[in-house]
Parts: sequence; C-alpha cells; structure tokens
Amino acid sequence: MPPPNRFEKEQMELNLRNAKMGAWFVMILVPLCSFLDWMAYPADYWQFLVLRLACAASCVPLLLALNGSLGRKYCRAYPIILPLLPALMICIMIYLSGDPGSGYYAGLTLCIVATSFVFHWTFREIGITLGLVVLAYFAATLPNLNFSDSHALGIFVNNTGFILLNCVVLYFGSRQHHAIRLREFANRCKVEDQREELAARNEELTATLKRLHETEAQLDQSEKLASIGRLSAGIVHEINNPLNYVKSAIYLLKKKGRALPPDIAETFTSIAEDIGEGIDRVAAIVSDLRTFAHPENRGSRPVNLQETARKALRLLAKEIGDRGVLLVDEIPADVIAQGDENYLIQILLNLVQNSLDALAGRPSPTIWLKACETANGVDFIVRDNGPGIPKENLSKIFDPFFTTKQVGQGMGLGLSICFRMIQQMEGEVKIDTAAGSHTQFTLSLKKPATA
Repeated sequence: MPPPNRFEKEQMELNLRNAKMGAWFVMILVPLCSFLDWMAYPADYWQFLVLRLACAASCVPLLLALNGSLGRKYCRAYPIILPLLPALMICIMIYLSGDPGSGYYAGLTLCIVATSFVFHWTFREIGITLGLVVLAYFAATLPNLNFSDSHALGIFVNNTGFILLNCVVLYFGSRQHHAIRLREFANRCKVEDQREELAARNEELTATLKRLHETEAQLDQSEKLASIGRLSAGIVHEINNPLNYVKSAIYLLKKKGRALPPDIAETFTSIAEDIGEGIDRVAAIVSDLRTFAHPENRGSRPVNLQETARKALRLLAKEIGDRGVLLVDEIPADVIAQGDENYLIQILLNLVQNSLDALAGRPSPTIWLKACETANGVDFIVRDNGPGIPKENLSKIFDPFFTTKQVGQGMGLGLSICFRMIQQMEGEVKIDTAAGSHTQFTLSLKKPATA
C-alpha cells in the first residue's frame, strides 16, 4: 500500500483531533439530555438513562485508542462510529417507546448534522453513515407502525421525509465542501511552492549581492594597491639617488677619518657609523617599497619546506633565544611545495618576527611551525600563543602601511609584501585567531607537478 499523500496526512491529523472533541461531546451531552426523556417518556426514564450511560461509556475505549497506534490506523472509522453510537441509542429508544412517530427522529438529524460540522467526511464515509442511520430508523419504527392508522402513518412519512431530505442536503453539501477543501489545499500548496521558490531566489540574490560586494571590495583594494605601488615607485626613484650620494660621502669620510689624530678619530668614526646605520635603515625601507611596487616573478619550483624553514630560522636564532621564546619545528623532512624559496624565506621571517613581537610579556611564549599535505596542496602553518588579532583589524592586516606597532617600529609593509608574494606563487593565506589564545597563519601552496 503506497504511503498517504500530504492531503491524506493532514486529514488524518484533523480527524484524530476532531475525534477527541466528538467523543467528549457524546460522553457529556448524551447523559445531560436525559431531561428530555423525563419530559417525553417519563415511564421509560430509567431505562433510557441506562442506554444513555452505556452510549457515553462506549466512547471511553474510542477516546483511549486515539492516543495509540490503533487510533491512527483506523482514524477514518471515527467519522462513522461516533455518529452511529448516539443514533443507534436513539433508534433503540424509539423502538422501546413503541411510538413510530416519535419526535426523537430529530435526534438522528442532530447526530448527523453535528458530525458533519466536526468531521470532514469523504463521499464514502457520509454515504455509509447516512445509509446506516436510515436503516436503523426503519428497523426501530416499522415493527411498531400500524399502517391502518393514517395519522400515525402520516407522521412517520413526514419524519422519514425530513430525515431523508437532511441526508440529501448533507450528502451533496459534504461533496461540495470536500471539493472546496481540495481546491484550498491545492492553492495553499501552490502558494507554499511559490514562497519556497521566492525564498530560494532571495537566497540566490543575497549570495550574488554578497559576491558583488566582495568583488567591489577586491577591486577597491586592487586600485588602492595600484595607487600605492605607483606612489612607492616614485618615492624609490627620488630617494635612491640621494642615498647613493650619502653612502659615497660616508665611505669617503670614514677613509679620511683614518688620518685624524687618535683622540678625534674615534669620535669621528663612531658618528660616521651611526650615520651609516641610519642610511642603511632608510635603504631597507626603500627596498621594501621597491618590492611592494614591483614584485618579482621569478617562477615557481619544488621547495623543501623543512630546509627553507631552517634557512630562515638561522637568521632569527639569536633573537628567538634572546627573547626566551620556545620554537617548535614540526615540519616533516619530505614535504615539498611548489613555490619560490626566497619568497618563502621572506614570508617566514616576517611571520615569525611578528609572532616574536606579539609574544613579548606573554607566559610560556611558543611558536609552532608545521607543514602537511592536503587533498588540494600543501599547508605551511605558523602559530603562536600570543594575544591574538582583534576582529576589527582582521580585514586590514594585509593593507599597506597598516600597523599596530609604535611609531618607528614598523611601516606596515611586511604582511602586504608577503600577501603579494603568496599571490605570485598562486597560493592562499588563511588566518585563525582568538583573543587571548593564539594566532595562526596557514599558507596554502600547490603541490609540485608530477612528471
């Protein structure tokens, strides 16, 4: 048997809910109407009261079954059983009263009319119910009918006609009501489908708008980088020439200073060295600007990440030791990535240097270096247990000249240059950070092409 469709499921739930209400109606109203027996048939009052109580009691197992599997299995039987219980009781009363023209026929009409309001009858259910009610009425009245009594026969015919007319009206009314319910259900399903389609289109539009905003932000960022690149190129050109003159002058001053008296030569040399260090600092800044303005594309080749990390760490070994930072190198010896070794060394130097600065004053300062192969390439990871990067700065850390360091401690070009280098190697960088916990940079690189 195929599973019930959605409409049938809704009807089942509605029938179960309404069956509970109908059962309570029968259990309460049938005994309460015993005052009618006292007024119409006082001699049969106690006999009829027992019938009413039995009818009410018969609804108890039906009500209990509604909470179990039997209620769901036979839910379509309730629209037939519940009106038949009081209808059969009324027919027995009519039979016991011996009055074929009893006014209790109105009770039969009340049973089927009330049930038509409580339940959504199908054509089959209403046909069965009305047919059984009419048969029970005939079975209760015909044995007591005296066909020679025209008055009694007229009342019987009148009552029967009234019941049959009610049955006709209820039958065709239920058919119309059922057709209306089907149309309403179809319209509701159509509206729900349209709503789901509209929601899907809204989600698609939202995703498109989000991608559009991201693209606009990337274009804006690219325009900023291009403008800063052109500015940097001009600065490099203008500063390099005077720097070369100053370097040459410092070299000549140092050479001439050897001929000075010893007491003056020492001071003279110290001052010249200080000037030289300052010039070297300016030269380093100009070099960073040149790298930012004109990143070199040297081509990618297979690079052993463990050897690359060791070359970079040799340059920082003294500073790592002086700051008391524990460096944990967990890079396997056989991890090979496609990239530029010089780029990777510069990126690693910058990331480790930033970690060292962030770990100042932190308890148990530690830096982890890891590398592992993934389904799409190779991940190169630098992680520290520093204070983390604030959320408001995450979107800006790769912007040129953005820095949280004190004036004179950095220009904010390091991560910008690293980002450009990663792009040159066709890689990606991801950041995982939590306030007061850690910061982790993950460089996703390509695997070497297999021969």
